[in-house]
Amino acid sequence: MSPLVAAAYVAMILIWGTTWAAIRIGVETIPSFVFALERAVSAAVILTLVAIALRLPFPRDRRTLVAAVVAGLFNIGLSWALIFWAEQFVPSGLVAVFGATAPVWTAFLAHFLVRGDRLSWPKIVALALGLVGTGVLVGSPIQGEGRDVLIATVLLALLPITWGIAAILASRYLLRESPIPVIAVEVWAGGVFLIPFALSQAGEPARWTAPAVVAFAYLVLLGSCVGLVLNLWLYRKLRPTTVTLAQVLIPVQAVVIGALALGEQVTARMLAGALLVFAAVGLNAIAGPGAPEDEAEPVSTVAD
Repeated sequence: MSPLVAAAYVAMILIWGTTWAAIRIGVETIPSFVFALERAVSAAVILTLVAIALRLPFPRDRRTLVAAVVAGLFNIGLSWALIFWAEQFVPSGLVAVFGATAPVWTAFLAHFLVRGDRLSWPKIVALALGLVGTGVLVGSPIQGEGRDVLIATVLLALLPITWGIAAILASRYLLRESPIPVIAVEVWAGGVFLIPFALSQAGEPARWTAPAVVAFAYLVLLGSCVGLVLNLWLYRKLRPTTVTLAQVLIPVQAVVIGALALGEQVTARMLAGALLVFAAVGLNAIAGPGAPEDEAEPVSTVAD
């Protein structure tokens, strides 16, 4: 890994390790889906204007456009809808821990869709550990325990699968495109997905407190405009499973920040589930891709 790639990787981890707390701050005073939609629209506008100013080409062929839109629906639309809504009931650190299983799910999907990322017995064991860890996390006894908490944790168990799908799409179809316009397309697609959810909260009061404004600006400028572009750029340099390995470090930051800055509860069950998830990600990393580096190029099954 070159110094530039390593720096980008570290920057992405540091940025995304803090976005969970920013989301929690925002949804305390602003309806969750409204907050998510406004983040998406703001980020999409900025990215579009930057792409136009730099004269970066937007995707034009149908396959790339479809891949970008579908990736946006999963990685932005569905993902943000789940995260922003769930953080009303579940600690931000726990939400991040659920996302840590993304590398394991990515490895599972990559076995069928990306040459060079093959399943092996260690990876199968890692998948099993990840599932057990997720099962331990679902319904963890936390503050605000009740029906909404249980629904939120069950839905969060599906969150890393959406990221795995987006990771595979990025690896297969979006590596040769300029990252900024591609991310702009993805965020616009995610924003459109969020519109009906936001409309369902149109009548709810929104208080734009100073912390909420700062959290919103951070999420738009760093979490979206910088973090998402870095993430896609890294898919050009690293395997999809390597990129999503960042999810093992991001939750550690999120849990610490949530506990120290937001006073979120950390239970023994949460720690046990997190350890199982981190063990799964570590085992997946140790297992490696299972194929030589020169065989790791994405393979397209879609006719040109």
